[in-house]
Amino acid sequence: MWKQYYAISGTWRGGEKEGAKVSISQTRPVTLGAKANDDSPINGTTLNLVVIDKVTPSFDKVDPEATSYNNAYEVVTGNDFTLADANDNNFFIGLASSPDGSKSSPTATFKPEPGNSYQIEPVNTYYITYGGTFAVGELLNVAKLSKKPLAIDFTTHKADVAVNHNADGTFVIVK
Repeated sequence: MWKQYYAISGTWRGGEKEGAKVSISQTRPVTLGAKANDDSPINGTTLNLVVIDKVTPSFDKVDPEATSYNNAYEVVTGNDFTLADANDNNFFIGLASSPDGSKSSPTATFKPEPGNSYQIEPVNTYYITYGGTFAVGELLNVAKLSKKPLAIDFTTHKADVAVNHNADGTFVIVK
C-alpha cells in the first residue's frame, strides 16, 4: 500500500476539544532494514534527533552509521533535551508514508524521551471494532478488546477494501 516511508519530527498544540494543530519541523525519507540473500542484515536508515533551543525537534544534518533492524528505521535521541522539554513543548517523532512518493501523510507519532534508540517498524495492518468508548489517538491493545476486531493487512489486500458489519456484530471483508 505504501511506496515510501518518512521519519518525521515536530510539535503539536491544542487538544481534543479545540483540535490539535501539528507542526512538522522535518520530514526525511528513510530506507527500511532488510535481509540479504544469505540472511545477513542490511541496515536501514538511522537518524539522530537533535533539539534546537530546547523547543524544536529536528534530525541532525549528518546521518550516523545505519544500525536499524530488519523492516525498520531507527531514531536515536540524545541528551540535549529533557522529558520536561518534550512534555512542555509537545515534541513528537514518528512515521509518515506516501502511496506514490509524492506527498507524505503522518501515520504514527509518539513523544520521544532523551537518551533512547527507537526502532520504528511500519505495519500496514489496521483493525476495525465497535463498542466501548475510544478516545481519538488512543492506543489500544487489540488482544484485550471485548469485541473481536477485524484485522485488515494491506500488504495482502488492495488499497480499497470493503467491509460488512453483520447483524451478529462481526465484521467481514467483502470479496
